[in-house]
Amino acid sequence: MFTNRFLPLWGCLPALVLLAAPVAAAELALRDAERLALEHAPWYAHHRSNVDAAAERVVSENTLPDPQLTVGAVNVPTDSFSLSREDMTMLMVGVRQAFPPGDTLALKQRRAERELDRERARLEIERRNVLRQVRVSWLELYYQERSLRLIAEVREVLKAQAQGAENRYRAAQETQQSMLRTRQALARLDEREQGVRAQAVRLRGQLTRWIGQEAAQRPLPDTLPGFPSLPLSDFDATRHPDWIAANAMLASARTEVDIVRQEYKPGFMAEVSYGARQAGRSDMMTALVTVDLPIFRAKRQDRRLAEAQTRETGARFEAEDKKRELEAMYAAIWAEHETLAVRARIYAERLLPDIRREARLTTAGFARDQAELREARMKELDAEIELTRLRIDLARSHTELLYIKGEDTP
Repeated sequence: MFTNRFLPLWGCLPALVLLAAPVAAAELALRDAERLALEHAPWYAHHRSNVDAAAERVVSENTLPDPQLTVGAVNVPTDSFSLSREDMTMLMVGVRQAFPPGDTLALKQRRAERELDRERARLEIERRNVLRQVRVSWLELYYQERSLRLIAEVREVLKAQAQGAENRYRAAQETQQSMLRTRQALARLDEREQGVRAQAVRLRGQLTRWIGQEAAQRPLPDTLPGFPSLPLSDFDATRHPDWIAANAMLASARTEVDIVRQEYKPGFMAEVSYGARQAGRSDMMTALVTVDLPIFRAKRQDRRLAEAQTRETGARFEAEDKKRELEAMYAAIWAEHETLAVRARIYAERLLPDIRREARLTTAGFARDQAELREARMKELDAEIELTRLRIDLARSHTELLYIKGEDTP
């Protein structure tokens, strides 16, 4: 039995119902997926760290080696180990500094700068790769989701046909074979839907790697998004970060050859030490210069130079191969892009409209039997899905072109 003390709770009931109602998740637009991927992709963050590390190396490479401190006792007699009995016994402290040969330090800094260029290019490669992977996964998921919506529309028609066929069969107005064919068509459509759903689940799993579990489960919008426009200039492989990274490696290899050449020059080490003696004897100071003597060049410097020159040759071949690879890739993707654009236009402007008109005429009563009506519906479904497939493939080729050519920045 209700009492007055429960009455205030009834006034709060509408608010509680609204709070308990599920809130529709926001749609996962492609731009949102791209932003989340660049913010959270671990490998992209890894490349950013490599850039920071390479920038620090540029500063440290043009610095002399750390000086060395020497401390010890000199000329100590072994019979007594006395520090005051012998005139030459002293306690010594000194500083030693090494100086690399020739322009080694400046060349090492130049090599570090080329390595920084390479890491920056690799970061740009990874940025483009992340965008490409996310876009492809999003587009494929859109294709599966679009297919599911089209299948659901046709299923309602087939379900109505199947129910009508059963009713007519019970009324002895239709053969059992006709009813069974209608049920088979519905079963095949259901089986087809399960395959599409499995693909959608797999693609959402792929998106999870880039944008996280929660974002990957959000619904997709109903329409395809626009993509950044391609640069209007002709393709130049030497502007692609893959080639820039390869060219930076070549420049680093050339600098390495110059560094090895410096080993033919003598490096030196300067040392200054101070010796303190006991029993009123005068202290002593020592200054030394140690010079490298690169006289055995055949088995050391010459071999190291040959190694560095061979690596430079290999890097030059790699840069040329990368340039050719990019040019061939661009030519192939551009040709595919042009073909897909023509095919999609033919499908959208000529083929699909005729198929839709044929389906409408068949549905309007011009079909000879239920089999012809089912065939018209399935033909329209296949055409819609095929046009979606062409549009997705066209968008994918555009994505590949963006990876190759880059994107215009606003």
